[in-house]
Order: sequence, then C-alpha cells, then structure tokens
Amino acid sequence: MALLVASSLAAPHPASPAELASALLGVDPSFAPQFGRRPYGTILQRTRHLDVETIRSAGGRLSITKVADLAGGRRLVRLDGFGRAVDHELGAALRSVGQVILDLRHNRGGILRRMLRVAGRFTGPVPGALKLVADEQATVLAVPRPSGPVWHGRITVLVGPLTISSGEVLAALLRRHAGARVLGERTFGKDYVLRVERIDRDWQALIPDGRIEVPGEVLAGGLQPDGPISDQLAASLPTN
Repeated sequence: MALLVASSLAAPHPASPAELASALLGVDPSFAPQFGRRPYGTILQRTRHLDVETIRSAGGRLSITKVADLAGGRRLVRLDGFGRAVDHELGAALRSVGQVILDLRHNRGGILRRMLRVAGRFTGPVPGALKLVADEQATVLAVPRPSGPVWHGRITVLVGPLTISSGEVLAALLRRHAGARVLGERTFGKDYVLRVERIDRDWQALIPDGRIEVPGEVLAGGLQPDGPISDQLAASLPTN
C-alpha cells in the first residue's frame, strides 16, 4: 500500500478505477460493459450511493410478486428474486395447496445461499447438490435443511431467457431433486458466480469466481426445459 501511495503522488493524474483494480486486487482490469454468458474479464461497476428512502424501499421489496389460484387446484407462485424474507414469503404461498406452478421467467438471480434455502423447501436437505469449480478445484455445496416443513406436491417450473444465474440453478435443482417439470424456453446461461471487491467509494470490481455445476444437469449455454408451455396453461396464467 505504501508503494501505491508513493506511485500515485508521483503520477500527474489520479489512478483510474482500472489501474486501482489492477494494483489493489491483482486482477485483469479489462472492462466488460455487459454480462455475457461467459465472463471475459473483471467487470468494473460504478457504486450506487442510495439514500435512506431508497434503502428502506429495497428492504421491503417482495421476492414473490404474485400468488394466484388457478383451475384444477393449482397455485401460481411468481418468484422474481431471493430477498431477505423469501423463506417467509414462500412458506405463506405454499400453505394449503397440492400443486404449484413456480414462475421463474423473470427471476434474474440473487444470493446463492438464499436460493439454496428456497430449494430446500421443495427438496429437503441434499448433500453435494452443486459444485463451484474454479481453477479445476471444486467446492461442493449442499441444499440445507429448510426452516419449515418440506413441501411435497406436484411442481411445474416456468423458465425463459430472463431466468438468470441463481434462478437457473434453482430450476435445475428442482428438476433433479424434487421431480419438477420445467417448461418454457431455454434460460439465459449464466453458469458462473461473481465476487464483489470494493475498489474505492465509487467503484467496485466484479470478479469471476467459479463455474456452477449441478450434477446431472447442463447449465452452460442455458438450461433446456422439458418442453414449451402449453397453450392451455398459458391461457390460464395471469397476464400482469
């Protein structure tokens, strides 16, 4: 750090975020303006400085944005994220129902450990459910024991191009370990995780930190569903 300070004092201009990322983190500071299906360098992202009202609003944002009872005793549960209260929201949504349609078509992912808790609601504990592979070394992760009872019933999972990251992994886990039928279109294909490292007050680096694997499923290039959503099912779904 002393060398970095001396170097910046001697330089005619302040170090750029990319130069700081390289010096502080020892990473390739190449800039990728969009998230692709494969990481191709460290992504530099400007930090958002949120006011108190925005933080309060985000804290109250629901992960489950719609619950609707459909014909035939089915219940639609639209799960758009993995917020802090997702476990509580899901427990309430699963009460007194025997068949669930879990809509992940707008789920753009989120914190991996929260997603695993959601999976546990349907699968129960599953040792070795997925792997994080980095530099040919694998870290094995389990689906934990859920905080509430395991839901046993028929489940259909809806996916599409906007099902991303942890949303894709959840669909794969439910198909593999809960007997779910996955319908819709191929998912986005983000089969890696990013580690966040703060550079300074205004910038952070998103560093590819491992590839996600669900044994028995293929996430690279997107999760392939079992088939399309039937016209009959599509017609029964809420339009908003």
